Amino acid sequence: MKCCRCDQEARGVCRFCGRGLCQDHQQNRTFVLTTYVGSKRVPKSLVVADALYCGICKPQPEPIEMPYLD
Repeated sequence: MKCCRCDQEARGVCRFCGRGLCQDHQQNRTFVLTTYVGSKRVPKSLVVADALYCGICKPQPEPIEMPYLD
């Protein structure tokens, strides 16, 4: 796999979109793995602090409603 920015050999993959990244172009960003309701009915999230990020894709800052999954 090649880097999406420079065509060098990729060393990782963007956690958000799957683009290949070389060491020079990889960035880090927090990734929310899952959200759940805790024991005291308080929403909690399981978060990965330094997930690889390409800097090109635009992860949404807020959750998106998906009523069609009901």
